[in-house]
Amino acid sequence: MASFSRALLPLCDCLKGEVPQRADWKAIIGLANHTLTTPSLIGFVTAQRGAIPDEVADYVHALHERNAIRNDRLSAQLEEAVVALNGAGITPLLVKGAAMLATSPPSGRARRLMSDLDIVVRPDEIDAAMKALASIGYNVDYEADGQQKKWCADLKRPADVGMIDLHREFPGHSFLDQTTADLRSHLRAGQLGAANVLVPSPELQALIFVMHDQFQDHDYWTGSIDLRHLLDLRALITAPGGVQWDGLMTMVSGSLARNAVETQLLLLTMLFDLPWPDHYPKRLVPRVQVWRQLLQARIPQIRYFLLPIGLLDYRSHRRAPAAQQPSGDRKGRWLPRLGTLRFLMSLSHGYRAGKI
Repeated sequence: MASFSRALLPLCDCLKGEVPQRADWKAIIGLANHTLTTPSLIGFVTAQRGAIPDEVADYVHALHERNAIRNDRLSAQLEEAVVALNGAGITPLLVKGAAMLATSPPSGRARRLMSDLDIVVRPDEIDAAMKALASIGYNVDYEADGQQKKWCADLKRPADVGMIDLHREFPGHSFLDQTTADLRSHLRAGQLGAANVLVPSPELQALIFVMHDQFQDHDYWTGSIDLRHLLDLRALITAPGGVQWDGLMTMVSGSLARNAVETQLLLLTMLFDLPWPDHYPKRLVPRVQVWRQLLQARIPQIRYFLLPIGLLDYRSHRRAPAAQQPSGDRKGRWLPRLGTLRFLMSLSHGYRAGKI
């Protein structure tokens, strides 16, 4: 990633529709490919066709067209799966990319690269859901065992372009100041072709993206950036009737989760020139975390040296529920266990698709 590490801000300029000065197009497209955001450049290359090299525009158009075909197949696959679940008396909740597929106009679907389809059903619906999906040819590729806190199953078919990730609880629900009943008040009934679905409110969808990146993917501790999900957040915030900041923040539980949400939103506003609400102070921990993210994105070699900055929030981490803590850690410690530090160092060093 070092060869295009300095391309983050120029790439964000492109994603805002602006032509960057002295653009290194090889580095910009390299970073767009790494962050899975190349199809999102279609609006930029269409509007700025005369200001960019032909090979750049042709490449983005070709990738966008191929992604349109792929996402149409994913949408048809998702509708078929949900129709089968409806037949078993289940109305599933679609989250993350699956929710974006269900709520985006067809013209906007091709801008987002997707790897799988995330579907949530109630715990008492799991057996019926698995049988319904098996009836249309799905096989289990992976299923969490009873030793793990979080249950999920990855289901696949040979001819499909993506797997189904089946869940039995709201992603990131332990970070939210909401009961399960409260969270259900943030769901909206919808249609996906002939299928009946539930989709999250913009606020809940935004929080699901944030909690997935910051804690499930450990980005809060490693200082990593998921640019594709930042674009998803931008779309949710800028859409008519989109995310209401006050409503979003009232759903967050505890200072650790609040710091993580504010870090993600502050980074979003800085990279894409979105306004920060005047009545929310820019607090120290989120500001330091964003400084760290941008610095190590520009100079990847210093990621190891900046890893201790994650410990700024360790006091909040110790008071947080176990589900909010890095893998293998526990409450009652002032410093992470050696195994946890090794795990986070391996994440900082290793290649992770989509992460900067």
